[in-house]
This record gives sequence, C-alpha cells and structure tokens, in this order.
Amino acid sequence: MRRLKELWFWWRESARRRRIIGLGLFLVVCGGLLGSIKFAPTFANVDETPLNSAVSFSTSNTGDSDDSSGPGVALTARQYSSKTQRLVMQFHITGDSDDATEASILPSDLDWHIKTVGQESASYQVVPTTTNHYVLIVDYLDDNFGAIQITVDNRDKTVGANGQITKGGSAQLVLKNHPSLDNHNLEKLSAKQYATTAINKEIEKQQQKIKQNKQVIQVAQAAIKTDNQKITMRQKDLKYETDEQRQDTLSGSSDIHSDQDTQRTNISEAQKDIEKRQTEIAYMQKKQTAINDGRYQLPKPGKTQIYQK
Repeated sequence: MRRLKELWFWWRESARRRRIIGLGLFLVVCGGLLGSIKFAPTFANVDETPLNSAVSFSTSNTGDSDDSSGPGVALTARQYSSKTQRLVMQFHITGDSDDATEASILPSDLDWHIKTVGQESASYQVVPTTTNHYVLIVDYLDDNFGAIQITVDNRDKTVGANGQITKGGSAQLVLKNHPSLDNHNLEKLSAKQYATTAINKEIEKQQQKIKQNKQVIQVAQAAIKTDNQKITMRQKDLKYETDEQRQDTLSGSSDIHSDQDTQRTNISEAQKDIEKRQTEIAYMQKKQTAINDGRYQLPKPGKTQIYQK
C-alpha cells in the first residue's frame, strides 16, 4: 500500500513537472516567433522608383492641375551598409539647366521630407554637391527597414506670359530594402567629404569635355588647312582648263568654301563650350574652397518621419 502511494505521488509530481516544462517550451517558441516577426526585414507594399527614372514635380498636391512636363527628380545611385547602418542616395534635378552658372532651381527652393517605413525614425542630411545634384545621407538605419520614402517639394514659382503664377509642385520617390542593396564596403564619409568628392568628379568630367572640344578644334583647323591647299591647286589649274572644266572647278571650290564655313562654326561652338565649362570649373572650385573653410554652410541633419499608412 505504501509503495502504491509513493508511486502515485511520483506520477502526480512528474505530470506537474511535464506541464511546467511544456508551458515553458510553448512560451519560448511564441517569444521566438514574435522576435523573428519584429526583427526580420519588412518590405513595404509600395512601388520602388527605378534608378535614373525622373519623377516630375507634380502640382496635384497643391490643388492645381497635374503637369508631367518640366523639372523633376531622378534617383541616380544608392548604397546601404548594414555594418555602419548608413544609406547613401544620390539625386539629380532633371529638365533644368546643367550650367553651374544658370541653375534656376536653387537648393533653397527645395524642401526634403524623408520617411522611414518599418522602423523608428533615423537621422538624415541632404547635401547639395554640384549644380542640380544632391546626396541624401541616412544614418542609424537598421537593416530591417522596409523602405525609404522621399518627398521633394519645389517652392520655386514661374510666371507665364499671361502673368499666371505656376507653383513648383512636389515629387515623391521610394527606395525599398532588398539584400542586393547591402554594401559592407561603403565608406562612411562626412557631408563635407561627399560634397568635395562630388565636386572633384564633376571638375574631372568638365576637364575631359574641354579636352574633347580642343580635339574638335584641332581637327577642324587641320581640315581648313587642307581645304586651303585644295583651293590653291584648283586656282592654279584654272588657266589650263576649258570653260566646262572651269565651271566644275569653281563649283568644287564653292563646296570646299562651304565645308570651311562648317569647320569654322565647329571651332566657334567648341570655343564657346570651353569657355562655359571653364567658368563652371571656376565656380565649383570657389564653392569647394568655401565648403572646406566653412564659409559655405551645408544643411543641418534632421530626423526622418515614420511612415503611416
């Protein structure tokens, strides 16, 4: 009898332990599932803006009719590093003058609003680099962010021939998180470094175009010299030609003179383009110096908003 009682108590205590252990395992599994849901990457149910695809400034948000023409915003590059929790995006204002001395939409005319989808707010900074080019730096961005929504408001207004004022409108772009976006080798530069690096690259690009223009001038000058030799030869042969041959020679000389006019036009256009690009280089070097010594103040960082569906 005593043995039966001991066996009964053992069975009852073991069942209790099994229930406790089972309940504990259940809670651990549930907690793991909730944790994986919270920390797994979330992907926003929104369309992503393709690279180099311009989004026009729309006036639909201002109550005016939507106009797809005119300036817009294009996302030209993007890189993210989960190691440094930094996202770097580059933008270009399209449909506007690329001349550094003739920018109609200034950085002060644009308001940038950044929203994070799938995580808390992060720190961001918009850096105007060269004319109509901008770098957006987003820091403290967890690798489980779903997407970034960028809204650019254009406060620049234009006045039409009838005196009607057209508002600048706004453009909205979206970048979704995906594994191929992660670049662990993304260098963590300061806003000043991004600006000066971009200016250096643009100066190199302008110098290359100046070099190409100089080559155009050299080729055109050589063509004019060759044409002059042809004209001299034809003029020497005129006194030995019949009237019919003379007409052909004069007609050919006229074509040569026409070609020389074309070559002179090419030289003139190339020289003007060289002067314009030299002016742009001087402008950018002046800006770069001002950025380095602190006279040109870059925009201060801000906090992203949280996207609300």
